[in-house]
Amino acid sequence: MAEVLITLGIIGIVAAMTLPQLIKNYQAKVYETAFKKAYSNLSKAYLMTQNELGVTNLRKTYATYDVVNKVYPMSKTFRDAFYKQLGVVNIAENYIVTNYNNTQTFYTGNSKGSTDEYGFTGTPRPLRILPDGSSVGVVINSGNIYFDVDTNGPYQKPNRYGFDIFTFAVQDDQDIIKPVKMTKLYTEDELEDAEYPTVAGNPCSSKSNQLSNGISCSYFAINDINPDDNKKSYWKNLPK
Repeated sequence: MAEVLITLGIIGIVAAMTLPQLIKNYQAKVYETAFKKAYSNLSKAYLMTQNELGVTNLRKTYATYDVVNKVYPMSKTFRDAFYKQLGVVNIAENYIVTNYNNTQTFYTGNSKGSTDEYGFTGTPRPLRILPDGSSVGVVINSGNIYFDVDTNGPYQKPNRYGFDIFTFAVQDDQDIIKPVKMTKLYTEDELEDAEYPTVAGNPCSSKSNQLSNGISCSYFAINDINPDDNKKSYWKNLPK
């Protein structure tokens, strides 16, 4: 009996040591699967929007800026067609999100109840809820088309960039949705001189405290590369 109890005790210790990592790995796989599905859905809807609107290059047609009136006159036409292809079923209220390394928490936009397209960082608010429970937002800005997707929607946690919220964009003549890339990881001193410190460099790093930290995590996520160590997996090394 004593030997059985000792064996059970050892098994319990081993389980206690390994179970947290197993749970973490499982959750990371859930995030990864949802991310890939959301990216696929966005890309398919974009192609169907091309067909519906009858144009070969959506970015050139719908992201052209009217310098006189200071608007993107075709923006609403594109958004309405794109949301239709996604099958939007509802619109959520503005909700609280967290940046990649959990250093800043904020509403997706400028006020609690607002459903405007733009968020704090100039990227869209993922407020349009889809049939599978995920949500998406679209904005046209600086001649590009940006998409934010919450892979499990506003009502499921963690509502955190780089975990279940990701940014994509159409930024070149290929006219396809791609992950946003980080251009530079700014130091705190460099950010003091940056024109737009919240978004400078499109950060995704455990070292950045910027409000928009996570805006380029889609690039690292799709390539499964940790932004702070390219020898490690993205999904298996999410920050705490």
